[in-house]
Amino acid sequence: MFEQFLTAFAVLFVIMNPLSSVMPFLTLTKDFSEAQRRHAADKAALVAGGLALAFLFIGEPLLDVMGLKISAFRIAGGVILSILGIQTSLGISLTKVEASDEDAIAVLIGTPMLTGPGVITAIILQAADTPLLPLFFAILGVVIASWLVIRYSSYLTKALGQRLIGVVAKIMGLLLLTRGIQNIMLGLGDF
Repeated sequence: MFEQFLTAFAVLFVIMNPLSSVMPFLTLTKDFSEAQRRHAADKAALVAGGLALAFLFIGEPLLDVMGLKISAFRIAGGVILSILGIQTSLGISLTKVEASDEDAIAVLIGTPMLTGPGVITAIILQAADTPLLPLFFAILGVVIASWLVIRYSSYLTKALGQRLIGVVAKIMGLLLLTRGIQNIMLGLGDF
């Protein structure tokens, strides 16, 4: 059970990749006080965690209701994860992030930046292969770790530097791309 937790935690942490949200978060909150920034990070974690846990419980039943096979979803999810991995690795973005108030920033960071299509896909796919309890705790652990990274992003940036954070985020993007390709191969193998 602990091994299943660690595997799920590692996969979800790489996909959630909170380090890639540090610079957008700091940019969007540059005019905030430190208390407002912390409050926005708290809200973002609640949004991300709530959405992730919702899909843990309704994801697979939703696929059943829509008549979709997990293998087809695995391929589609693999494509999404691959695209997100390419974006992160190459430092490009297909979405524009803008916000002016604390709630809007919290939602933008919470979703799609932390819990976006890649994380939702990974949760649904993990739920097909992993018992509920280890996956539940892995989601909580990743959300807490991401919350800590975002909440203390200004200190993290000062301690590690923007360059190192960027390099680690790009490496995580490469791992995400690899996971996406693996999901495509597994989905094709199921057919």
